Amino acid sequence: MTIKTAVADLTRRRFLGCTAAGAALVASYPALAAPQAPPARPLVAAAGRQALAFGTATHLVDTWNYGGAVPGPLLRYSVGDRLRVDFENRLPEPTSVHWHGLRPPNAMDGAAPLTQPPVQPGARMTYEFDLTDAGTYWYHTHFRGWNQQDRGLYGVLIVDERNPPQVDRDLVLVIDDWVVTRDFTLDTSFGDMHSAAHAGRLGNVATVNNSSDLAIGLSAGERVRLRLVNVANAQIFALKFPGHAPVLIAEDGNPVTPRPLGDEHLVLGPGQRADLILDATAEPGATLQLDADTLTDQLHLARFVYGDAPGGSGLAGRPVAPLEPNARPTPDLANARRIPLTMEGGAMGRMSGAMMGGRMMGMRELVAAGRVWAFNGVAGGMEAPLATLKTGETVVVDMVNATAFPHAMHLHGTHFREIERNGSQVDGAWRDTTVMAPEDRVSVVFVAEQPGKWMFHCHMIEHQSAGMMAYVEIEGERA
Repeated sequence: MTIKTAVADLTRRRFLGCTAAGAALVASYPALAAPQAPPARPLVAAAGRQALAFGTATHLVDTWNYGGAVPGPLLRYSVGDRLRVDFENRLPEPTSVHWHGLRPPNAMDGAAPLTQPPVQPGARMTYEFDLTDAGTYWYHTHFRGWNQQDRGLYGVLIVDERNPPQVDRDLVLVIDDWVVTRDFTLDTSFGDMHSAAHAGRLGNVATVNNSSDLAIGLSAGERVRLRLVNVANAQIFALKFPGHAPVLIAEDGNPVTPRPLGDEHLVLGPGQRADLILDATAEPGATLQLDADTLTDQLHLARFVYGDAPGGSGLAGRPVAPLEPNARPTPDLANARRIPLTMEGGAMGRMSGAMMGGRMMGMRELVAAGRVWAFNGVAGGMEAPLATLKTGETVVVDMVNATAFPHAMHLHGTHFREIERNGSQVDGAWRDTTVMAPEDRVSVVFVAEQPGKWMFHCHMIEHQSAGMMAYVEIEGERA
């Protein structure tokens, strides 16, 4: 199955038919790490070097990172804890930290310069807020992301449930792709217009936990929780688990009715996460693949390598119980406000011009300004909100992808549900990012929860910087 087909079929199969209301891993991500205590912990962004295993060799690559490693330190808490992170910027340019998928107060969202001034080189900022939602999340730069994220400025954040599922081990798999040269150095041609106008910056090497051929050790008979996080700038991974039958239990941190994947691709767009329960059902000594179709290739991402002896605690084969849901306001669809959002532009697009800075520009002038995409005819519309909402108001956004490329639409500060896709009603799970194939029409519903300015943008980072960004403003008065 091609990635285009997998993306196009994402909800046709997922929502219409299925959805209801030892080998070493990266040292930063140990299994079953203990939750962090509430006191502040430091987080430093700086330049450094990271060991990346490409093929049979390991290479030291120049990166920007958090805490001296890529990914940055695993931040692990329990639901109800208070996050307090003292951030320091030792990079040569301003930056910020966005807590992707979490619902912090607007001033803590990290979407510089919309919600905060960027943190200047040598400066500090303390991020502090309560963690109300259990699940798998991540943090990453949100200022000049096209120049920072693909250098390595990201990490994983886990909020453990009050009653987590019983597993023998809890493993984090961070999926990324890298643009590397023939001598295995990081290609630093960030922000090129060709990538921005096409599918985004797509790597020529894909890795799981910094390895292009990660060996994930298993013992026959054990049950593991896999937390999959796609941190790539633009790549979509349609994952397959031949020989295994994992069960999906959460998407973007939000619990779903447990569903065996079977022959279904698990599609992860940029920024998306998925939690799976995988029972190690192969024989001792077996090796099974983790495969992926992408926008550019068909890959063997990793290997599940079984030890010579069985193990586990007898959980494998038992029914998978659903996770406790995170609290969400109930949308009032009968009285929802509807907002249209049409995506235009890019290579092979039909856009001849767009508004920018309050005036109409042709494509030549837009390209000179680094903008080739638009929402509702506005390229990079951050001068005024897409809509001004009242706290508690139910909103439906009717999105149309009138471009030749897929997009991963991400909303800050709250979560949404898909309610319609390509003319068919769906009952989507709560999530913060959704993938749209070319010509897709998708309607999502959310409740305006917290006051402030909340970004709504394509998470293909080059698309965002080249015009696919907007925000909604929520006023602090109850609707």
